[in-house]
Amino acid sequence: LIMFLDYIGVQFALAIYRQQNTSNIEKMRSQPEIRARYQLDCEQYKTLKASSDGNNQDHLLMLYTEIKLLGWVLGKTEQTVIRNVNT
Repeated sequence: LIMFLDYIGVQFALAIYRQQNTSNIEKMRSQPEIRARYQLDCEQYKTLKASSDGNNQDHLLMLYTEIKLLGWVLGKTEQTVIRNVNT
């Protein structure tokens, strides 16, 4: 019974996710937009990492993941992305 309820919950969540995502389709970003987002995320990451607040690890991880993905889209190597984030 519990597994069935979990299955129903997952199916309900997937249905909501699909409904929201099909109504909010965006166009692809241009190369300058991706570059600007990459630079903005790098600055946000540096600022957040420099702050003394200790409970921002989840936000840092999310930003780092997005930075790595955008860097990959821009054709940057992993070493370049790490260097951009840490300097």
